[in-house]
Amino acid sequence: MAIVTSESLATQLRHGKIEPLYFLFGEEEFLIDEAVEEIIERSVDKSTVSFNFDLLHGTEVTLQEVVERAVAYPLMADRRVVVVRDIDRTFSLRGKPDPTSPFARYIASPSPSTTLVLTAATGDVLKGKTPKAPYNLITEHAASVQFKKIYDRELPSWTAERIRKRGKEITPDAVELFVSYAGGSLRIISNEIEKLFTYVEGKKSITVDDVRTVVGTSKTWNIFELQKALGTKNASLASEIAERMLRAGEPEQLILTMLTRYFTILWRLTELRARTRDQHEMARAVGITSFFLNEYLAALQRYPMDHLRNAFEALMQADILLKSSSISGSIIMQMLLASITQGKNVMPYRERR
Repeated sequence: MAIVTSESLATQLRHGKIEPLYFLFGEEEFLIDEAVEEIIERSVDKSTVSFNFDLLHGTEVTLQEVVERAVAYPLMADRRVVVVRDIDRTFSLRGKPDPTSPFARYIASPSPSTTLVLTAATGDVLKGKTPKAPYNLITEHAASVQFKKIYDRELPSWTAERIRKRGKEITPDAVELFVSYAGGSLRIISNEIEKLFTYVEGKKSITVDDVRTVVGTSKTWNIFELQKALGTKNASLASEIAERMLRAGEPEQLILTMLTRYFTILWRLTELRARTRDQHEMARAVGITSFFLNEYLAALQRYPMDHLRNAFEALMQADILLKSSSISGSIIMQMLLASITQGKNVMPYRERR
């Protein structure tokens, strides 16, 4: 069978077309999980689901066990569902199936009273557009759906479309702000959308104020607010935000990585600004949305080239100290922020004993 889109799968399920074999794969595990839930809901009545649903994990099951569960008959129902999560892990742990094995024979002729759903949350299924072995054994007979990675630049449009499907609109500025607050996890984005819908209820359109009220309230002490504080060289606010993030369990290395990305964007914007005044082009080139570009450009007014060089030097030294020093992460972070906001590196080049 051909590999179909997630939209095609959703349409088939809405029209009651249930296949005996599905293969859901790709890098977006959240979307795979959603599709699995939809297949289960459409395939088995809630009153009999406890008798007719098996969830198996690829790290804990053999291919023979998969077949044994799949050939079992449903109880008090016309169909049962067997879901095998991470079938790729089964292959890596137990070995690839032989084309003449019971598993391969079942895949070629699945039970009409069972819906077998195999998932693989990996981007390593295809070579180009051709399925690799042993996945080719599955895609030849299964209704296969690829869930490609949703990149950061695609998140605003993905989020807006998800909201539209739920019957509401969101303004462009609001969706940009929403994504900046929610981050890159589709699961978190989905959860925050649920909160938004509860809050706006009767409203047809979601605004920036709605996003700030619902999503922003719990996001005061995060990496984006830290970047804003550094962008304005507000040393005391940056220090407070960083300290609260560390107390909340945010890893120092993650903060360091995100700050390095922030100053890399500033560095690249310095070069781009000399070549073009097209803000959309600049935003696209550095991988941010145009909604936030002015914030970065304003920060550049406070960070001439020598201050940017100093920031990178301090970030590099902080990384070395975090990996090799007994100085507490909190102290290292405070020295880093002081170095960045003062435009003068106060980081020690080696641990002082």
